[in-house]
Amino acid sequence: MAIAHRYTRPDQYYISSDEDYGYPPYNSTPDALPPRPWKNQWPQYVDNKGWVLVEDHRQRAEPHFAAEDVQPGTEYWLPGDTHLTPARRMHAPGPLPKDALTKRPEQPLAEIKAAKVATIIAGHEAALAGAVALSDPTPSTVAVEAGLLAASDPEGLEYVRNALAARRGELLAAVEAAETAESVQAIVVSYAV
Repeated sequence: MAIAHRYTRPDQYYISSDEDYGYPPYNSTPDALPPRPWKNQWPQYVDNKGWVLVEDHRQRAEPHFAAEDVQPGTEYWLPGDTHLTPARRMHAPGPLPKDALTKRPEQPLAEIKAAKVATIIAGHEAALAGAVALSDPTPSTVAVEAGLLAASDPEGLEYVRNALAARRGELLAAVEAAETAESVQAIVVSYAV
């Protein structure tokens, strides 16, 4: 029996292949398909030319596609998208949109630095609270313990505050001096308590 290769209308993309039982179905052709694999390509029937392979960036998964046609799909972003914009995906065969980017836009360095500064300040506050009230660093306990420490050992409390503030200053200076996102992210926020 002859094999009929069916295609969609009006764009004529390949759908499936079946025996024609002597009666080819509508929207089909006996013309042979291009050899597989079809990585990032998909057959399209062109009248008077037969099957041609066109770009295909869709995600193709089983059971809708044969195992040999499965592919993950191409994620892309458009100009104006940010690092927070979810990846876009193609839903039909064809090339990616004009000016599409296949790499996620980077987060602006200023935002990365601001996040690291917030982490440094939060770490400083936690380290100070932990140094003053090791067993229970809740705000009320920290206030009571800080008052007791200030009364019993004001120089010790001042030493701890100065040591933690100096470390915070070192970390903030490192963030300020960083020129790349990688160098900011490489700064380890730690305080000796």
